This record gives sequence, C-alpha cells and structure tokens, in this order.
Amino acid sequence: MSNINSPALAAKAKAMYGQRLKKEDYEELLRKSSVAEIAGYLKNETDYASTMRDIYENRIHRGQLEGLIRQNMYEKIEKLLKFSMLTKNRFYRMNIVKREIEIIILALRSIMPDKSEDDEAYDVMVRDIPLSLSAYFSFNVDEISEIMTYEDILNILSSTPYQKIIRPYKVEKGEKIDFTSIERDLYRYYYTYVFKVIDENFSGKKKKELTDIYRTQIELLNIIKIYRFKKFFKVTNDQIRKSMVTLKSRMSDSFINELIEEPTAERVLQRLEESKYKLFVDDLDYTYIEYYANEIRYNLAKRYMHFSIESPIVFTVYSILLEIEITNIINIVEAIRYDTPRSEIEKLLIY
Repeated sequence: MSNINSPALAAKAKAMYGQRLKKEDYEELLRKSSVAEIAGYLKNETDYASTMRDIYENRIHRGQLEGLIRQNMYEKIEKLLKFSMLTKNRFYRMNIVKREIEIIILALRSIMPDKSEDDEAYDVMVRDIPLSLSAYFSFNVDEISEIMTYEDILNILSSTPYQKIIRPYKVEKGEKIDFTSIERDLYRYYYTYVFKVIDENFSGKKKKELTDIYRTQIELLNIIKIYRFKKFFKVTNDQIRKSMVTLKSRMSDSFINELIEEPTAERVLQRLEESKYKLFVDDLDYTYIEYYANEIRYNLAKRYMHFSIESPIVFTVYSILLEIEITNIINIVEAIRYDTPRSEIEKLLIY
C-alpha cells in the first residue's frame, strides 16, 4: 500500500470540493416550485451538469432526479480513484464496500410484499450506478436488479462475504425480513473492515484522526436509531438493543442502555441534553435530531477538509460531504413533493 498517500488525490478532492453547492445555490433551489425547475438549475448552473446534460428537465420526476444526484456522487468517487490509480487499494475500497451494503439493503427491501414508494428508490439507485464503478463491486449489479426472492440475493452474493452475513435471516417469499439484525450485521462487518484497514496501514496522528472520524459515525448512527425507534416504531427495548453497532464506540454500554430504557423519544433527547452529548439537542426544537447528527458529521468533515493534507483523510471527509450535499438536495425536492414551507426546509440544510 505504498501509494496510499497520494498528494494528487488530496489536491484533486479539495478542488472538487470547491465546486460544491454554495449558499447562493441553495437560495436559488429554495425558490424553485417544481422538480423540473430544480433539475434545470442543477443541470445548467452547477457541477451536476456532467451527470444531467442529456436529461429533459420538463419530463423528469422525483425518483429519476434523486437517482441522478446519487449517480453524480458515484461518478465523483470514481473520478478520484481513477485519477490517482487507487481503485484497487483496500483503504479506498472502503467506500465501495459501503455502497455495496446500501445496494444489498435496498435489494432486500425490494422483495418485501408490502414495500412502500420509498422502497422503489432501489430500482433507480441500482439502475443509475455507473457501469465503470459497478465493475469494482464484488457482485454483479445487473443481476441484482432482476432479483425476486431472498434465495436470488443469496445466489448473487455467493462469492462475497455478504452471503454468510445475511443467510441466517433467510425468509420465504412474502415473509417478514429482519432488517434490524441484517443492517446491524452488515454495518458491523463494514466497520470491522474499516478499523482493520486503518490499524494495518496507519499509525500516530493519522490513525487517531481516521479512527475518530469513523467512531463518530458509529456514535451518531446509534443515537439516531434509538431516537427513531422510540419516535416512529412500536418495538421493544430488546429489539432496539439488537440494532446497536457497538464496535469501537466511545459511548459506554451503560449509557447506550440508559438511552434505550428511556420511555419516549423526548426523554431520549432530554437524557442527551443532560450528558456530554448535549450538542445534539436544540433548546427550542426537539424535532430534528438527524439534522443535528448530520451537522456534527459536516463540521467534523469540513474541518479536516480545510486543514488536512493527508489524502486518506481528505478522501474520507470528501465522501461524507458529498453525502450531506445529496441529503440537502433531496430535502428540497421533498419539500416540493409535500408542499412544505421553504422556511422549514431551510432549517434542515447544512452547508
């Protein structure tokens, strides 16, 4: 892994970060009143033009636009890896592993007998993965777009570590899938892979900074899960406990358990406010915990983007910043879909 530190990659990522959506772009997007207008602005005025150049914005619908936005992220990641000739490097493959897991989870959702409209995003996401990037996947993406049953997914994943992970949860067609356990096990595999690669290839300050970035991801993931389960689902505390990814978490098992034992989502937030995690909670509005979690991710990533010159760190935080930008755009699109006041959506934008 002698070329894992690529000054060219760090410089390229910083230059590409310079092409991100700015305050004035979000202000313009918030003025739009249709998906077509948003698509037109992204196509004609932003760095998304490369992905959207062939679209007819007046014919595009929400799902297609979200798919193209994600495709743009894939293309940027691929561009960085190809630019530095690091497409086979284990550290930089961590990003591909995360995308593989996202595709597997969406594929499983697609075979649910009562899947929602949002689950249909799977079809768009799979279809819009650039073929050149899917060549780096450990399974055939074209085949996974044809799946009908759990057994189909297992067959496609036969030569990957993922098959062993999801096989214990196999169900027959029409039966309920244990997504809580599957997601936990897949992300446990992902973070185990991440920390193993970091341990094997880095030391000192660089290792500490990379570990801190990923441990923060785990911490935020667990807090969001606890809150969402309490707020939106009727599940037992044992079921919530099963969903936790505790690998290298800085949160103690006892504190996680205290949060899980709280009777309501509001009490979870109050408990966080009373702890060192009080920065998750707004004094006036307890609604948007996912916003505050993403704000923490953003501020951490932005700090490293500005001050680090280490390519592994710059690449990692650039990927995080891309994900947050996508969330911003999708929030604006959803505001149009549900006729949400733009002032409410503006509060959720992180830039």
